[in-house]
Amino acid sequence: MHTGMRRGPAVYQRDLNPELTVMGRVLTSAPPQVFEPELLAYARHRESRRGFVSRVTAALTERPGGYVFLDRWIGMDRLLQAAHPDPAAPAAPAGPRRLAASLHAQAELLVTVGQMTVHGGPADAAQLLFVRAVVSGEPERFELDFGSLVGECVPEEGFGGSTLLRSIADPYVYAGLLWWRDAAAEERVRASVGWRDRRARLAASARITEEPARPLDES
Repeated sequence: MHTGMRRGPAVYQRDLNPELTVMGRVLTSAPPQVFEPELLAYARHRESRRGFVSRVTAALTERPGGYVFLDRWIGMDRLLQAAHPDPAAPAAPAGPRRLAASLHAQAELLVTVGQMTVHGGPADAAQLLFVRAVVSGEPERFELDFGSLVGECVPEEGFGGSTLLRSIADPYVYAGLLWWRDAAAEERVRASVGWRDRRARLAASARITEEPARPLDES
């Protein structure tokens, strides 16, 4: 996994069409059987917008009512157009907006630091792990240590891949995503001595939060 550090805003300014990721978090008291189909309908609507690349829509397995989505886009202009569509364009489905009374949402904008695909993408996985890090030491050191954590996963046959993202607003804030083709593979990796050692190394220079999740059923 490449984890090279890209310094400063000038790096992004050289690319007139950078790939950007919107990471959204949703917390709702609505029943899953009601909320999840509407969240997916809203996600599918975003796919029709120009500049859309890919998405992951997932439910947090250890936080009832918690959801996370990652939308990748090409170009800031197209992302802004998607967020503020032409009033004459067809309206989006009601989706989560209809549940506004029971919904809390937040979003942040990130750029890709590194990614690795071993077996399929996160949308096809059985188990996901979101990792959030607020770095107190050197970002370069954290990125290398995150790469070592991913390296510990690769020998496991069920490992799918990983992505590391960095916040545009704060270069010391990161979001990582790892995925597995089956839940048992994820459990074996996270229970291993190697994972615990590398996880401790990450925690020495960053405040780490781990959130297991499952992709929403698209059928």
